[in-house]
Amino acid sequence: MTVGMSTAAFYGHGETEDQAAMLREFPLDACEVFLETRSEYSAAFGVLVRERLSGLPCLSVHPKGSQFEQDLFGRSKRQAQDALDCFRGVCEAGQALGAKYYVFHGPFSVSGRLRPGAIHELAERMALLRELAGTHGLELLWENVSWCALRAPEDAREIAALLPGMGFVLDVKQALRAGISPVDMARAMGSGVRHVHALDMDAEGRLCLPGQGTVDWRELMGTLRAQGYGGAVILEPYEHLSRDHGALRRSLDFLRMAAM
Repeated sequence: MTVGMSTAAFYGHGETEDQAAMLREFPLDACEVFLETRSEYSAAFGVLVRERLSGLPCLSVHPKGSQFEQDLFGRSKRQAQDALDCFRGVCEAGQALGAKYYVFHGPFSVSGRLRPGAIHELAERMALLRELAGTHGLELLWENVSWCALRAPEDAREIAALLPGMGFVLDVKQALRAGISPVDMARAMGSGVRHVHALDMDAEGRLCLPGQGTVDWRELMGTLRAQGYGGAVILEPYEHLSRDHGALRRSLDFLRMAAM
């Protein structure tokens, strides 16, 4: 497995292209670029960020999905088309970055659980999105998120049955926030895991860097390896966890050792 980090680690420190340049300070095999706003959803912006990465490979592109991904499944044709225009722009940026994956949150619900099977025209819309991503050299991956439709292991199994061949992003912190073991989520996703987001949680329920919390990373990495996973583990900390660059480097080293 390889180890990388997301530009989101430095959210608020300049703009996305400045955050990309900051990644060069760390020992990384690859990175993920988090696109923060609609004006960044373009090939031209992808070219700019790729230049700032100075040769560091971009493996994945992750938009702020709450801006438009819900509306991809809207019942209004105009609403869905506007959202699709945003999606296409993200794909164009991802292609310009040389990315392999699009990290997708999908629909969310503020009033309770939204099961995947209840999403409007799920199969038809997802087929369109996967095809469009593919024309830009990207694979669309569905990430588990505690407040979205893919929240629990049963959701991953339901999606796999409804959408054969669907790939997944295992987000460790989001599993923990949902009260779910990351190992259980990894097992539910099975061989569909293509990408991993890494963060930890301490005994008091506070997010922390991997190596500082309660996750058994060797068990998790062993589970992933047993399922055939050999991809990247992307450190995805929030800004308050990224201020100590020495701690970030130690956490990256910890992940590298756990992945061996």
